[in-house]
Amino acid sequence: MPGRRFWILAASLCLTVAAMSAEPAQTIAKLAEVMPNIVADSFAPEEGGKVVVATNAHLESKDATIDAKKIRFDYRTGTIVAEGNVVYATKNLRIIGDRIEADPRNDTIVATNVRFGRAPLYFTADTLKIVKGDRTMRGLRMWNSEPEQLGMHLKIAEATYTEADDRLRIRSVTPHVAGIPFFNLPYYAQDGYRDIPYDLYLNTGSEDHQGRYLRSTFLMRQSPSLWVGGLLDIYGKSGILVGPAFRFDNSKQPDGGIVWKGKFESGYISDRGDLLTDAYGRTPDRQRAFLFGEVNGRTVDGVEFAGNIFGQSDPGFMRDFRPNLIRETGNPQANFEVSAPYAGGYLSASLTAKADNYQDIVQKLPELRFDLPQQSIEGSDWNRRSFVSLGYFSERPSADLPLANFQTATLASGAWSTARLDTYFGVNRTFVLNDWLTFKPVAGVRATGWSQGINGNSTTAKVIAQTGFDLEGLVTGSWDLVANKWGIDGMRHSVRPVLQYRIMPGADREIGTVPMTQRTVSTSALEEVDLADRLDPASTTDRQVVRFGLRNTLETRDAKFGTRELARADLFADWREGPTAADTGRSDLQCAISLTPAPWVTLSSGLRLPNGGADPLESIQSIAFNSGDFWRTSVSWVELREITQARQLIWEGRVTLNSVYSLVATLNYDALAGQTTYQSIGIIQRIANSWELEYGIMQRLDPLNNGKSSLGFQLRARLFKF
Repeated sequence: MPGRRFWILAASLCLTVAAMSAEPAQTIAKLAEVMPNIVADSFAPEEGGKVVVATNAHLESKDATIDAKKIRFDYRTGTIVAEGNVVYATKNLRIIGDRIEADPRNDTIVATNVRFGRAPLYFTADTLKIVKGDRTMRGLRMWNSEPEQLGMHLKIAEATYTEADDRLRIRSVTPHVAGIPFFNLPYYAQDGYRDIPYDLYLNTGSEDHQGRYLRSTFLMRQSPSLWVGGLLDIYGKSGILVGPAFRFDNSKQPDGGIVWKGKFESGYISDRGDLLTDAYGRTPDRQRAFLFGEVNGRTVDGVEFAGNIFGQSDPGFMRDFRPNLIRETGNPQANFEVSAPYAGGYLSASLTAKADNYQDIVQKLPELRFDLPQQSIEGSDWNRRSFVSLGYFSERPSADLPLANFQTATLASGAWSTARLDTYFGVNRTFVLNDWLTFKPVAGVRATGWSQGINGNSTTAKVIAQTGFDLEGLVTGSWDLVANKWGIDGMRHSVRPVLQYRIMPGADREIGTVPMTQRTVSTSALEEVDLADRLDPASTTDRQVVRFGLRNTLETRDAKFGTRELARADLFADWREGPTAADTGRSDLQCAISLTPAPWVTLSSGLRLPNGGADPLESIQSIAFNSGDFWRTSVSWVELREITQARQLIWEGRVTLNSVYSLVATLNYDALAGQTTYQSIGIIQRIANSWELEYGIMQRLDPLNNGKSSLGFQLRARLFKF
């Protein structure tokens, strides 16, 4: 505490002056001799030399300094009084005030009209009193960054902190915006003093099917780790949405034990507005709701856990009421996983459960797994890798989806469930052939058993062996090329050719008799080559697979990060032999290219080219520019030519006009429909150092509802978190 550091200074002054027994004039002279930690324009004795007054003084101790127009020291009591533009500073704290009085005998400091803080918080107070470490402030104002006339601040009548119980007590808290109070909290208390008691989110606007709306989330701090609050949304046509919310985070607490973070939000509304058709062609019920939560953490002995749950009454709920959470939520389901180190490996348990009635997912209820990562075999140069898992899996058709979709994905004609035992053991060894080529032979076996197959099939098992190798090279070259304009200081080119081969006897067994638990998430991704890395043995049908790959990187020196990537080009393709002629042949060619010739520009290209050289099945092209905090823009072109057909242009941009205003814009153009599906433009205004407002106009085209177009405006308000 700042007060305690005064005592070092006060004690040294007291001992120095008390040792003097000369006349006042002599006292001044000796003071200058024996007190090298004080510098002043002049010294003057008072009260018969018992008090020394230094003018325009600078006083130093080991841990603190004081600057003031006048410093008065009473060597009888050891009291220090600093007045006039007082600046008290330590390594981590700086206090400015009109007057500071320190009484070391009573372990007390009293300061008036003080200003202090630590970024981003800034405090002013009429008085600050510290008694034996306990602090009391009256007439307190708390700002985010520097005080601004239009900024938000908290006005607090009295705040008290006691060290004994680490407790902060606040009386009469009133938030102000532009000097206007908007509510009063008579009393508030919390453990610790480093966090501010609330978090606020506001969003308002207007849309055709909802009318004018106000979305809000408010959280109040209840303990050093817990915030509790709720959601309150008001919609002109739909009605009122309300629900609880909380957040927990004890990662900043130094007492050890379990460190974890979590949050939860939920809401319910009886929707009186226009109900839009969802992606599955159904109209939702009037009673609509959602819940979303996630948690992750770890213990001191290495146990880690993570989980999330997301559910909504209908697929369109988040689109209509909480679009800010769409990117966080994912698919409606519950997932939880916990892992811990055990016997040189990792023991884990995972659970996945269905949380809606309009999608098909494989449920794990649960799966237990033990992984022994790659380890050297004692007494040899070979490495081993193994795992064993036991799980219960089930899947049922959704009531709102055609059964044909379920049959295509699962090969089952109805709901299924089964217990599955899955094991793998393999060995490998890396041979360094020379300084640019490595060779790694691989061998292993995977055995899987199911308690029940699909469509009436009984207990069955599948055993797959694998042998093969990984061959990887590395060739580099460098040049002393310098281009200051582009931030280039030398170049290094790395080429990594890759060849992987696996033969897997038994992979084509039990096709169509056991349930498939793997779902294709992205058609762009090539399936894993190694048998141990494949997610589902039932979906593994490759008798042989060869992967050809070529990785290229171009790098330059970077003063801040050591190296900076200028360009990357990766090419991969597989040749696979399956149980049928349709499963045999070369895969699509995967191409990923990125160019960053300067820190302010990035070009990227992703292509999936079919076997035969026709038009790309997938194509994603983008270019992005940025100039630090001043402006940024990006343009992307997306094409899909397989099951899903799409041709879309996406543009986003932001320009900082000045210290207060920024311009933002977004445009989505659907080339197949020949029209713009979404466009928006807005102005972001920074108000003081507390608020950020976004005024915007947007237009959305809903293809699921006969191309209905909605035009609206929105106002987003974001309070900078204290």
